[in-house]
Amino acid sequence: MIKEAQGKYLILNGQVEEVEENESFELIKEEPQYEVFVVVDSVVMFFEEHMARLEKTADKLGLVLTRSREDIEKDLYKLIKLNDLDKSLIKLIVYKDKYLVYEHYDRPVDQEDLDQGVKVAIFDYERQDPNLKILRHEFKREVAKFMIDTDSFEALLRTKDGELLEGSRTNLYFTQGDKVISAPADRVLRGITRSRMEKIFKKLNIDLEEKVIRDIDLVKVDGAFLSGTTVGILPIKSIESIEFDVENNKLIKKLVQGYKDLQAAYIKEKKESFS
Repeated sequence: MIKEAQGKYLILNGQVEEVEENESFELIKEEPQYEVFVVVDSVVMFFEEHMARLEKTADKLGLVLTRSREDIEKDLYKLIKLNDLDKSLIKLIVYKDKYLVYEHYDRPVDQEDLDQGVKVAIFDYERQDPNLKILRHEFKREVAKFMIDTDSFEALLRTKDGELLEGSRTNLYFTQGDKVISAPADRVLRGITRSRMEKIFKKLNIDLEEKVIRDIDLVKVDGAFLSGTTVGILPIKSIESIEFDVENNKLIKKLVQGYKDLQAAYIKEKKESFS
């Protein structure tokens, strides 16, 4: 596995090690389980949901997690303190008996992205099992090259039948009038943000319709957005040659604010639990 850790320190099985010249990544030869955690105001966002998904994936693979939730949470906050993290990403790799926790870099979402939306392109690929959170190195490399070649923020995965179900690392939603449309839950990775989105829909009285949107249906929708751990809720300004009016899509703006409010409430709750 390629060494991708940032910062001075990482945590391996609860022990602090320096990132520089660390050989832990070289020992990971196969496709490991993983989770990416967002850190906001030095708080690990939605930790409980991430762990529930990690445990579910392990169960499906017939694996036993040898470190407890409590130990993993301690590892995360130990790294936050050591690397003095306020707003960042932390990646957890689970490979055999190794639990590797390190600061991870991804292109950050800025205010311009939220205001104007991002450009995405269509990548022909269908996941074998969308509900397993496994790091597939070859797929990741292919998608990274595709996004560079197309100057795109994200790659939307298209099946052989023309179905647009999700992004390579995000969930995909469309808007049509006052409702939101997404692929059926059993066809995509049930992301942490997706489960939180359902709570936002309910709180804001927004209708969610689960149905498949195909590439030929793009002219029938009036907006689109991504959701995911690293992007939150992010408007799409264009899919290939199809452009959307992000500035005037009040529904998406409402959802972006709803997600910010949800994050703020979680941070407040966690900090109160620490005191």
